[in-house]
Amino acid sequence: MKQLLLILTILLFFISITLCDCNFFLKGDLNNDSSIDIIDIMLMVDYTINDLYFDISDLNEDQIVNIFDIIMIIERIIYPFEQDVSISMIDFDFSTMLINWNKSNNYGFKSYNLYYSNFIDNQNLLLYSTENQNDTSIVLDNIILNEQNYFWLIIDDFTGCELTSDQYNYELPFKSYNLDNEGNILSTQLLADDFKPSTDCMNCHEDHYNEWFSSMHSYTSRSPLFFSYKNNVNNDHPIVGENFCMQCHNPVAFLTGENTAVFENVNEFLNSDLNQSIKDGIGCDVCHTITGLSQTVHTGDNLAATADYKLYPLGNIKFGSIQDPEPNGYHASYYLPTYSSSQMCLPCHDLVVRDVEAEITFTEWNRIPGFSMFGGVSCQNCHMPQKENGYHDHRFVGVDIDLNIPIDDNPLYESVQELLSTAAEIEFNVLNDTIPTIINSGEILRIPITIESKTAHSIPSGTSFNRQVWIELIINHDNQIIFQSGNVFPNEQLDFNDSNLVQFKTEILDENGDVVNNVTKTHDIISTALLAYQSRYVYYDFMIPEDLVGNININARMLFRAFDPNFIMEHHPEFINNLGVYEIDSISRTITIQ
Repeated sequence: MKQLLLILTILLFFISITLCDCNFFLKGDLNNDSSIDIIDIMLMVDYTINDLYFDISDLNEDQIVNIFDIIMIIERIIYPFEQDVSISMIDFDFSTMLINWNKSNNYGFKSYNLYYSNFIDNQNLLLYSTENQNDTSIVLDNIILNEQNYFWLIIDDFTGCELTSDQYNYELPFKSYNLDNEGNILSTQLLADDFKPSTDCMNCHEDHYNEWFSSMHSYTSRSPLFFSYKNNVNNDHPIVGENFCMQCHNPVAFLTGENTAVFENVNEFLNSDLNQSIKDGIGCDVCHTITGLSQTVHTGDNLAATADYKLYPLGNIKFGSIQDPEPNGYHASYYLPTYSSSQMCLPCHDLVVRDVEAEITFTEWNRIPGFSMFGGVSCQNCHMPQKENGYHDHRFVGVDIDLNIPIDDNPLYESVQELLSTAAEIEFNVLNDTIPTIINSGEILRIPITIESKTAHSIPSGTSFNRQVWIELIINHDNQIIFQSGNVFPNEQLDFNDSNLVQFKTEILDENGDVVNNVTKTHDIISTALLAYQSRYVYYDFMIPEDLVGNININARMLFRAFDPNFIMEHHPEFINNLGVYEIDSISRTITIQ
C-alpha cells in the first residue's frame, strides 16, 4: 500500500498541474491556497499513510480518507473542471414549462442546480436540483413568469467548485410580424379575428367596459379630430402616413395589415364591415394580450412605422396585474407583474422622429431617479388608480377628453380637472424673495412666483406641441383690472405679443426651422416645458400708479389647455366651444398701497 502511494507521489511530482479555476473549494484544497495541486496530493497521501481524517480531504464523503480520495483528487487535477453545459430548450404553454439542457462531462460532477430570475426583482430562485447526471430536463407546474425571464445552470463538482452556464434569456410566447422598409406588414401571424371585441368583456366586466368606453383608449380611432389629422398626414405622406398613425391609434389594424386609409371620415370607418376589434381602437384585447415588453418607437426620415408589439391573443388567455385571479368559465387568466409597470404604456407613449424626441412621456418618467421601471410611482398609480373594490380605474384619465361632448356633459371632465390639480403648485415667493404686504404708490411692485412640478413627467407631455400651459396673472383695484397677463377665454388664443406671458411649451420645427403642429414634420424641437419635479422661478414688475390708494388684489393661476385653439379651428371648428381651460393651481394676495 505504502509503495503504491509512493509511486503515485513520484508520478505526480512530474505532473505539475495546478488547478485554479475556482475561487474556493469546499474539499481538496488541503493547504488552503485557493488551488488544488501536487501539494494537496502529497498531503492526502500523508493523511492516508498516517490514518488521519479531515472532512476537507474526504472527497467521496465515505467518512474515511484512503486511496479512493487520492484517485479523485488526481482525476480532478488531470481533468480540469471545464463543463460545457447550457440550457438547450424551453417550452412554455402558460401552465407548464419544459426545460432541457445538455449533459455534463464525467469529471467531478456532483449536481445540477437550475436557477431563475427576472428583470423586475432580480432575485435568484432555485427551481430544481439533482445529483443524477443523466437527468437533463424538468417539467415545472404553476410557475409565474415575467415578460423577460432568465435561466441558468450551476454545476457542482465534488470539491465544491461551481461552474455557471451562460444565462438563457426566455421571452413569453407572442405572435410575430415583419415590416418592410415603409412600415407595411410584410408577414404576420396575427388576424383581426384573434382579437375579441370589447363588448365580449362587458357581461363579466361591466364597470371596466363602461370606464374604457368613456376613455380616450376607445376614442383613438373614432375621433373626428384624429381622422382629420390622419388624413392630412396621408396627404403629405401617402405611402407611410397611414401606418405611422395607426401603429399607436389602432394596433389591431396595423398588426393585421388592414388598410383604413380608404375611409375619408369617422362615419365611414365606423359603418364599415371591418372587424369590431379594429373599430375599438385600443380595445381590451390589445392591452390584455401583451406578453412582452416593447421598445420606444423610432422612425426615420421616411416615417416608416416601427412599433414592436408582443401580443399573444390566442389560447383564450387574458393577462393582467391580479396575482391570484379567480377562475372563470370564459377565459384563462394569467398574472404578469409588469402589468403594474410603466413599461406597459411605452409602445404608444414614446416616439422619436428623425432622432428627435417628439413624444416621450415614458422616457421623461424613466429618467427620474426612483421612478424607473424598478421602482417608484408608475403610470398606473396616477392614470389607473386602484379603486375601493381593489380594481384599477380603466378610464385612463389623462388630459384629453372627447370634444364631441359639451364640457358640462363630459364624463371625464371633472376627473381631468382633479388630476391636473395635482400636477404642480405655485407660490408668491422665489427662494428668499417674497411679495410685500405694504407698498408705496409710485413704486415698482415685484411679484415673485415659484412654479413647482409635482409630476413624474414633463408639463406639458405627450403631444406637447399641441398643449398650452401658462400663468395667468391679474391685479385688481376696486374691481377694476389694472394689470393682466395670460387672461383669455377658453376658446381664445393667447396674446403671444405679451412680454409678460409665462408659458411652458414645446415647439416642433420643420426642415426649414418653421414652427409646425404636425409631428411627422419634426426635424428639431424647442422646449420650455417644466421638467419632472423641477421648479421654475419668474418675476413680474408692476409700477404702482402715483394716485393709487387702498388695496390691490393679486391673483395668479397656472392653467392648461389640451389644444391650441388654432389647431381646433383648422381641423374641426365645431369643437371650439368644448375646448376647456383647466386650473392646475391658484394663489392670491392682498397688498395695501400707502
